[in-house]
Order: sequence, then structure tokens, then C-alpha cells
Amino acid sequence: MRRGGWQPPSMPPSVLPMLILERVHKSFYDPGRGEVRAVDGVDICLDAGVVALVGANGAGKSTLLRLCATLLRPDSGRVVLNGLDTRSHAARVRARLGYLSTTTRLYPRFTPLELLRFVGGFFPLEPAQFDLRLKQMIERFALDEFLNQRMSGLSTGQLQRVNLARTLLPDPELLILDEPTTGLDVLAAHQVSEAIRSSARPGRLIILATHIMRDVEQLADRVLVMRQGRLVHDGPPSSLGSGERLHESIHRLLVGSGSSAGPVDAPAGAP
Repeated sequence: MRRGGWQPPSMPPSVLPMLILERVHKSFYDPGRGEVRAVDGVDICLDAGVVALVGANGAGKSTLLRLCATLLRPDSGRVVLNGLDTRSHAARVRARLGYLSTTTRLYPRFTPLELLRFVGGFFPLEPAQFDLRLKQMIERFALDEFLNQRMSGLSTGQLQRVNLARTLLPDPELLILDEPTTGLDVLAAHQVSEAIRSSARPGRLIILATHIMRDVEQLADRVLVMRQGRLVHDGPPSSLGSGERLHESIHRLLVGSGSSAGPVDAPAGAP
């Protein structure tokens, strides 16, 4: 794993990490609290694979993901996807990523098939290529049974499967999933988790923000723990244990009573 920010320009692109966040800061003003440092100096490199992002509510996870998705601009520092800076090449970065948040909604009067055809029109896919991708999404997310039903009549789990199909339709290099199993029952959450597992492929980076420790343990190659806008742990899930021990290790990191087992140290002066 590479650390430390931007690589020398003389390095060939093939050796560069896929996603680089270099000393990224993002603050907001809150009338009750004043300046809130949502992302406070995050500096990390990520390569292809599944990365779980874990943190308490308000830790800065969603802000960090929105910065990666070009929905927010950093106050300072930079975010670079495969050599493209999100500030100067936002449109080109967006063409390479898929983003699913807890607030993503679908058109209730559309059927899943109508939605996927509509979304496909925004991407430079040849007709044959689009037909192939459409078939793959229908099969991967088992959409056949409700493909022509209106979205207004689908269950929450079915809607999330359609949402994942929409996000993956253009075959993005970077897939950002912000708590995709929130609000789902056990069966639907399992179906979505299996869909995420099947979406991993060589050359794709999946960043999964989640509170589900089973997903961290079973899906992720790396786990990042975020507290008060900073990364306090980076390493494989096994570095924190398994089962209940994994849960306890992450809890200690979130409340500030644990030490990082990975190469990202807890911030100086943290409680």
C-alpha cells in the first residue's frame, strides 16, 4: 500500500494508485456549533478492491464520499482519480464513477426497464454495448420478476437493487456506496450485500460506507475507520479481529480509546 500523497510526475500512470486524497480538508458553518471540520486533513491512496468506510454518524463519511464523487469541492488539498483532479476534470471523473447515497431516489412512475433505458442515454454506449450491459444488470440483480412494474409498487429491497443496477450500468471504475443497506430487512440487506460482492472486478474500486460489521468482514479488502473528520485506522479487517472482536475494536476506535492497528495513526491530541 502506498501512502503520503501525490506521486512524482515521472512515475508511469500504471504505477499510480487509483484514487488519491492528498491532505483534503472540508469545513461547514453550523449556526449552533460554528465551523465544523467535516473532513480534516485526509491523506490516503486507494487501489482497486473493496474498501469499507466506517464511522459514527457525523464522523465525515458522507462528506468524504461526496468529495470523491465531485459533488463537493475540497477547501484545500486534492482528490485525484486515475490521474484526473476532481477540481479541474470534474466531468471526466463523473463519467468514470457510480454513486449511490442514502438520499438517492427513483422516479416512481418509471418501471425498472424504463429507468435503465433512460439512464443509459446519458452515457456513450453503443447500442450493442448497452444491450449487453442491460442484460447483465437484469441478471445480476434478479430484476426479471418486477422489470415492468412501476417503481411506486416495489419494496425497499427491490428499489435498492434497481438503484445498484442503475449505478453500475455504465461499468464505472469507481463505485461509491453510502450505506446501501440502510432501512432494509435482513433478506433484502443480504441480497444487496451479495450484489455488491458480485460487482467487484479487476480495475474497479468500491468504497462502501457501512455500519454493518458483517459486510466489513465479508466484503472488504481494507477497512478505514473515520472519527471527527480524520482517518484513525487503515488496514485489512483481520487486523481488527473477527466477529465480536472486530465490532469491539472498531467501537474502541470510534470512541477514541483504541490505537490504530494500521498505518494511519490516531490524530494527535485526540481524546
